[in-house]
Parts: sequence; structure tokens; C-alpha cells
Amino acid sequence: MGSAPASAHKLKVFASAVGDQIQGGAYFAGGGKAGGASILIQDGGGRTLAELQPDANGRFTYFATEPGDHLVVAKAPDGHQATWRISAAELAPAFPTQADDETTRGQGRVSPGLEGRQPSQEAVGAASAAAQQTGHAAPSPQLPAAIELAVARQIRPLREQLAAAQDRARLTDILGGIGYIIGIMGLALWWKSRRAPRDTP
Repeated sequence: MGSAPASAHKLKVFASAVGDQIQGGAYFAGGGKAGGASILIQDGGGRTLAELQPDANGRFTYFATEPGDHLVVAKAPDGHQATWRISAAELAPAFPTQADDETTRGQGRVSPGLEGRQPSQEAVGAASAAAQQTGHAAPSPQLPAAIELAVARQIRPLREQLAAAQDRARLTDILGGIGYIIGIMGLALWWKSRRAPRDTP
């Protein structure tokens, strides 16, 4: 996410892929929502794909049309800017590859030399018996993608909360460090004043 925030008003943005959607939010390091920010969605080459206006809580959603790299750019009216990158791998499960399409189409093809042939009664009976013994139908090809989508929906809020907590921790560390330095300087001045020679009457 970049370097530690310099002030409580530094703009931050978080985003994640949920299926074919890029969902996220813009906020300030102190925890305030950046509802007035504008959101740009760019491709891997820097071309702007969309400009979004988040809601009052800084939330936004973009529907991706391809599984490429995407860059989310948040811009505040005062000039602050933050970015978050979504990799192609995060969106890939929502977009079947060419190989998957070929495999799916191949399942409906008839091998050469088998056109017009009907399966034997023995083969049909064996297949039926096997299905009855297992009691389960063949898993759907879409099942892995559906599982990954459900997991992504559950994990996204946790990732966002973790990112926001880390930002708040960095700000607390900075303020604590400044206070520590001021305290050391004050102690040094006090000690120096005690050791200074006093004027004698």
C-alpha cells in the first residue's frame, strides 16, 4: 500500500476481485470515509476504463470485462491520491479461458467413426448402476468458480478491515514516535539546566 501515512487526512483505497466485479472503498488514514473522492479504473497499460463516483461511505463497484490487470486510482478533491492494483489472476476465475471453452465444447463432440452408433444395453446398465452406487451426480464444471467466488466474498471484508487497521497503526506509531522524541528532548533540556553553573551572590 506504499509508505506510512504522513497525516490523518491521507487518502487510502482498498479493492478486491469478487467474481467479475472489482469492489472496494476509499477512506482516509484516520478512518474517515472518502465519499467525495473520484475513482478511476485503468487497465494494465494505463488506459482509463471507467470513472466512478463512490457512495457516501466511499464504496464502489466496477464490472470487469476481461481478466487483465486493473489499477484502481482514488482522487480526493484536495489533490490526495491513492492506488490499488488488481492482478489478472484475481479476476481469472470469472472468465473461462480458451482452453476451458475448447474442453467444454469437446465434451459434446462425437469421436470420428462413432457417428450413428448407439451405446449398448450393457454399457447403459453399467453406467446406471455406477450412478446408483455412488448416489452423486458428476460435479458441475462451474463448481470451483462458484466456491472461489463465495470464499472471495467472505474474505474481502476481512482484508479491508486489516488494511484499515494497519493504516491506523502506522499513524499511531508516527504520533507516538513524535511524542517520544519531544519527551527525550525535554528531558535533555531539563538535565542540562540542572547541571548548568549557578551564579553565586
